[in-house]
Amino acid sequence: MRKTLDSREHYNIKLIFDYLFFHILLIVPEVFFTLYFQNTTQLILYPFFLAMCLLGMSMLKKRVATQSVGALASFTTLIFAMLSSFLNNQDISVTYGTIWILSILFCYLTTNLPTTLLLGSLLCGYLGLAAYIKVHHVISFAAPGYSLENSYGAAPITCALYILFIIRVIGRHYNNIMILEQRITLQKQKQHAALIRQNLTKQFILVKGLSRSGKTKYLEGNLELLEACLTEIEKQCETAIDLLQHTHKTLEVESNKKAPH
Repeated sequence: MRKTLDSREHYNIKLIFDYLFFHILLIVPEVFFTLYFQNTTQLILYPFFLAMCLLGMSMLKKRVATQSVGALASFTTLIFAMLSSFLNNQDISVTYGTIWILSILFCYLTTNLPTTLLLGSLLCGYLGLAAYIKVHHVISFAAPGYSLENSYGAAPITCALYILFIIRVIGRHYNNIMILEQRITLQKQKQHAALIRQNLTKQFILVKGLSRSGKTKYLEGNLELLEACLTEIEKQCETAIDLLQHTHKTLEVESNKKAPH
């Protein structure tokens, strides 16, 4: 990956990469559980899921827009979990619920609200279908090696892995964004301070010139021009004071906005 330092795009790329890499690693224990419980039908889904994850990494390498890659990654994990749930007797236990929630959250972080709502609607549609099948006792396909007891046995380990992922990847992403925001704020403050120094320097130079001119007029006995110089000096000083007060108020407002409520 080419790094774009101090940019939100770079942190989104890292988030998507970690998300895809985590799911590739997670395939190993999932395949182990599938073989151990002899749920061979479930194995059909893993090559497809692995291929989609590798496709997402390839898109990142080719510098495809992060929104497109994020949408693909979210859609892949959501569909994979839905297909797995359907094959396993429409199981909607906490194991699949964790994957679905994480997919929706990841989609919102990397894409936009309309795409997230679209995936959420797709998930709600599947849950409605699963509820209809269960309530009306519709006969549907169930994997030969699936059992509710096996699902409960694998749930603690799977959920623990996803909790570690949330802490490691999502937590780190938010920490990086906070650091980025602090850097941007500091840079803006530096630019603002430099602009204030520039304006104050101009005003003080003008005041210095007016004071010299007033001194000359005083020595010449021209009191009218001396009064005009003093009046202009007073105006420039008031302008400088107003500028400093406005800057102080602006910094207070920005601090209040960023302070936790």
